[in-house]
Amino acid sequence: MEVDILIKKAPRHLKELIGQEARGNRRSLNQEAIVLLEEALAMRAKASPNRRDGLKTILERYARATKERSQAAESVIEYDEYGLPR
Repeated sequence: MEVDILIKKAPRHLKELIGQEARGNRRSLNQEAIVLLEEALAMRAKASPNRRDGLKTILERYARATKERSQAAESVIEYDEYGLPR
């Protein structure tokens, strides 16, 4: 299930940096923001093993949801053996 997230008052330079990354990866601004958030959560999970199970569950739920859409999760981001984005 997809939901909308609105980020208010983000610094202009942050949007520009995400835009640069998006263009370099041939993604929309929204797709790039999702990938960056997933990567940041995965890094936190690796840094703090106590939180890993909760984040792993969230990412697995995301992976299942993407299977319902035409775009597979693997085409958006690669996952490691724990199901976390690389």
